[in-house]
Amino acid sequence: MIQNFFCVFVLLYTINRSGLKNYFLLFIVYFFIFSDLYSQNYKQMLGHNSEWQLTVCNNGCITDIYFTDGDTSYNNYSYKILNGYHYISRTFWLRENTQTEKVYLSFLQNNNRKEVLLYDFDLQKGDSTEINNPISPFVSNPGYYIVDSIANIQLNDGLFYDHFYLSSLSQLVNESAVWIEGIGSLSLINAPGGTPDVNGSGKLSCYFNDGNLVYSQLDSISQCVFANPNLSSNFIHHNPDRFVIFYTDLFGRKIDFKRNTPIFIHYSDGIVQKRIYLD
Repeated sequence: MIQNFFCVFVLLYTINRSGLKNYFLLFIVYFFIFSDLYSQNYKQMLGHNSEWQLTVCNNGCITDIYFTDGDTSYNNYSYKILNGYHYISRTFWLRENTQTEKVYLSFLQNNNRKEVLLYDFDLQKGDSTEINNPISPFVSNPGYYIVDSIANIQLNDGLFYDHFYLSSLSQLVNESAVWIEGIGSLSLINAPGGTPDVNGSGKLSCYFNDGNLVYSQLDSISQCVFANPNLSSNFIHHNPDRFVIFYTDLFGRKIDFKRNTPIFIHYSDGIVQKRIYLD
């Protein structure tokens, strides 16, 4: 983006020095350069309420749900708190620097709070970056990955988002990561170096921004259903023909609805979701 502003300055300076009065030329310069700047507006990841739904399939598919749930501050930084799935401890915090287009994760390790860089959305094709996968099923520090390609793809909300395709530079790491600007990894949020794999550690099926569906990948589930209990039910995308059949606990035993403990919700269309409802 800095390069684009520099180009604007140079071109306008050149036009002014040459004494050109061709307003049509000025219009063309304005249209192409500033429309390009506009198209590259950074998509914030934490400037709203977010919900990620991660699907894992092993003798049936389960969709795990996690979401941003409030704010906190630490060392003069502001963070969004993660909740749901295995983030129910509320000790996983995200912060975003919109100027540098970077996202960081703060977490507890051995009772000490640490922070690592998760995503750098300012990377270009051919750039490399050191990856961290803290407290995830993947290698915590797999080393450097290279950006193989970047594609600008339209998502469910009609907007275009940069998709980053990365691979490890180490012969010992066999992972191919995918990031989406404004969303994060298509694997776990805290695993930017992980391969999205529905038969492995999981793959993102649905992503909601303030209750609005932005991303969906329905190769393993039939639909995306907004589930954040902290936001208004006005945001919920629902199927009127879908209803709850029963609940089970972590051991597969049928139970009544419970709060403050993980439960599996079995729906009439065959979808199973794991949730925890807090008082």
